[in-house]
Amino acid sequence: MADQSITPITMPKLGMTMKEGKLVDWQVKAGDEVEEGDEIVGIETEKITNVCEAPTDGVFRRRVAHEGDTLLVGALIGVIAEAETSEADIDSFIADFKPEEEV
Repeated sequence: MADQSITPITMPKLGMTMKEGKLVDWQVKAGDEVEEGDEIVGIETEKITNVCEAPTDGVFRRRVAHEGDTLLVGALIGVIAEAETSEADIDSFIADFKPEEEV
């Protein structure tokens, strides 16, 4: 069962044909408080440059991907978690993360 105190930030699908995106610029760092809808990272595709927004309120805890990385849609790029969530729990979450299958 997934830990509800940890929320994955994944590469968003910004267009019907988008298969991958490139991380352009992180706008948050570990420890920053974020609110749902806050812009957290720039994403570049073959057609547009856009932003990925925080999917929930919490503390941005970890960058999993780095600026310049090109990743498939659904890939884990960062983690939001409650402040009291341990680093070990976040490590375990990242290790066990599996992207959702596209329908």
